[in-house]
Amino acid sequence: ASVCGAPAKTAFVRRIDSEPPLMIKGRDSLRPENSGDPEDMKILRLPVQPLTRESFAPYGIVIDRRGSVEIDLGGGTPSMTGATAERRPFRFEFMARHQQTMQVFSPLVGSRAIIAVAPPNDRQAPDLDKIAAFLVDGRWPYAYHRGTWHTPPFPIDEWASYLVVDRQGTLEEDYELVDLRATYGCAFEFDLP
Repeated sequence: ASVCGAPAKTAFVRRIDSEPPLMIKGRDSLRPENSGDPEDMKILRLPVQPLTRESFAPYGIVIDRRGSVEIDLGGGTPSMTGATAERRPFRFEFMARHQQTMQVFSPLVGSRAIIAVAPPNDRQAPDLDKIAAFLVDGRWPYAYHRGTWHTPPFPIDEWASYLVVDRQGTLEEDYELVDLRATYGCAFEFDLP
């Protein structure tokens, strides 16, 4: 829940199928007024693009080459967790971020999924006109920059499994969640190619 448009912090279970997608033509129209009436909620369509090093750069790193990548854990202790997401509707109303740590997702067994992201900012919510969706084809790990707004992966198939590397205690101590319905009066759906 949120009060006066400010997102509240909430706990998060490591199961990553709890997130709730937009064809953006005129991006100025992405700030719908929210009357509080659920019938007034706008659904924005988000085109899904391939996950490449260049297209993902504002949000994080695609680890698609040999060599090492420095992961900024903010001086914390590394934590590695196995996570599985089950297929669910390609729609989201919430985004989260972690400001003290990067977060790495490494798909297992070719797990394919869609992710939605927005670049880090100094506001209490993502910039609607900067939200993007990517197809994770299961071949490459990817890492979010500190503060990148994101959804959990939305599996293309029945399920998707990942190894997640981040700072120990991230979901308890460094987890900001924003309700896009309460903040902007909208939800998102993925527009698949």
